[in-house]
Amino acid sequence: MAQGTPTRPPPRPGLSTSSKVSIFLLLLTFMVMIDPSLSNALGMGASAILDPLFGFGGRYPVVTLFFAATLTTGVSTIIRHIFTDWVKMAKTQKQTSALSKATMEALRRGNTAKVEKLREQTNKMRADNLGMTGSMMKYMAFTFLMFILVYFWLNSFVNTTAMGQGTTLFAVPWSFQTSMTASYVFASWLLLYMLFNIFLGQLFARLLKFLSFRKKLAAMSPAAEAS
Repeated sequence: MAQGTPTRPPPRPGLSTSSKVSIFLLLLTFMVMIDPSLSNALGMGASAILDPLFGFGGRYPVVTLFFAATLTTGVSTIIRHIFTDWVKMAKTQKQTSALSKATMEALRRGNTAKVEKLREQTNKMRADNLGMTGSMMKYMAFTFLMFILVYFWLNSFVNTTAMGQGTTLFAVPWSFQTSMTASYVFASWLLLYMLFNIFLGQLFARLLKFLSFRKKLAAMSPAAEAS
C-alpha cells in the first residue's frame, strides 16, 4: 500500500433480516395502537378469519375468549421454546446463584481480590444472559402484532357481537353475575382473557419443556449404554 493512502475503516455490520423484520413489526404495532382507523381496519380483517373459527356468532363469549387465548399463548410459547436453550438457561441460573453466594462469602471475609474476580465473572455471565434474552425477544416481536390484532378483534367482538346477542353476562367467584363490559381497572373480558393467558402459558411451557427434556434424555440413553 502506498504511503499517505488513507485506510478505510472496516464496514459496520448491518442489521440481519430478522432484526429488520422485528423492528418493522414493532413500528407497525405502535402505529396500530395509536391510529384508531388502522386498528379498526385490521380488527375487521382479523374478524374475517377469527369469527368463523371460534366466534360462535357471539353465543359463547367465554369459550371464544378461551380459544383466542389458546391461539395467542400457544403461538408465543412455541416460538419462545424453539429459540430458547433451556439447558443453557438452567446452567446459567445455577452458576449465577453460586457466584452470588461466593461473592457474599468473599465480602464477609474481606477478600477483595476474590470479590473482584467473582464480579468480573458475574458481569461476563450477565452479558451472556442479555445476549440470550435479546435474541429471544427479537423473535418474540413476531407475536406482538398478533396480540394487538386479537385484542382489537375481541374488543369489537364483545362490544358488538356478544352485546347484540345479550350474552355478555357471566358468573365469577366474587359475584353471581357480572358483565364482560364492566370495568375493574380493566374491562372484565380483558381480565378474563389475561387469566386464560397466564394459565395456558404455564401449561404450554411446562408441557413443551417436559417433551423436550424427555426427547433429550431418550437420545442420551443409547450413548450412555454404549460408553
